[in-house]
Amino acid sequence: MSRVLLLLLQFFVTACATSPGGRTQVVAPPALQGFSAVYSEFDMHLQLVTAADAPSCQAAECAADRAFDQRILALGRRLADTAFRQYADLQLRFPRFEFIVADKLDAGTASSAAGTVVIFRGVRRLELDDAALAFVLAREMSHVIAGHHDENVTTSVLVAVAAQIFLPVLNIGSLFSASTAAATTAAGSTATTSAVASVASFAGSRVLRANDRPLQVREAEAMAMNLLAAAGWDGREVSDQLQALRPALPAEADWTAELRDSTLRIASLMQGPALVEDAPTVGILSQVVPSLSLDLPPPMVSKPF
Repeated sequence: MSRVLLLLLQFFVTACATSPGGRTQVVAPPALQGFSAVYSEFDMHLQLVTAADAPSCQAAECAADRAFDQRILALGRRLADTAFRQYADLQLRFPRFEFIVADKLDAGTASSAAGTVVIFRGVRRLELDDAALAFVLAREMSHVIAGHHDENVTTSVLVAVAAQIFLPVLNIGSLFSASTAAATTAAGSTATTSAVASVASFAGSRVLRANDRPLQVREAEAMAMNLLAAAGWDGREVSDQLQALRPALPAEADWTAELRDSTLRIASLMQGPALVEDAPTVGILSQVVPSLSLDLPPPMVSKPF
């Protein structure tokens, strides 16, 4: 009975909300929001630790790296200022965006719920123009703005709780023990149950997060284009630069595959009516707060990984 009550409690302390893109998403209760930031930071560091390091730069390469860092700083500051003006609630979640360039071989990005956005060194080697590079930054920032990290953490917590509740009820641990040994102590059975539940919860949360990922990417794309428009970029120029880049993108990496798909969807979007010049944002995402005055510190560019 206590387990059933715990499950019911878990459903009551979580809630459904509407993301900035109009999509229904599960959000964590206030008590878990701090945990969400910590967990997403850990998840981001895990991505960085497991990614291959870029080789040390030499001469001209080092100069190119420094120039790339400065571009990230300039574009990030421009986008961050616009984001805080568009989404007034951001200042309640974290004080600023922090942009970090990590010396990783492949192209990629990562972020955390606390506003940290990481750009892998491999992105520089794609030789993106400013509009395309700004889209890459804006798309990753939009994952943060839309609360995708909080959503992923909440999903993981729900799956973990469900696994701990239902697997012992179904006696899966005992079945597993019986198939591997004829006799098992009660302590051993409990340990096996916990191990199976942990593996199941990890695998289940990854599956659910993978299923949510395409929807999150599409939402981040739409938000990124509105963020770019609000910051002064022309949507058609962004689309043209992404289209020019697409044939040269390597096909094997998940991140570049996502970017390739994004370029196709953005191109399809730009075939519609042109963006209205006197309305920097369009549709459901146009939440500009022109009277908001923020004294924002500049984003950071560093290489700690």
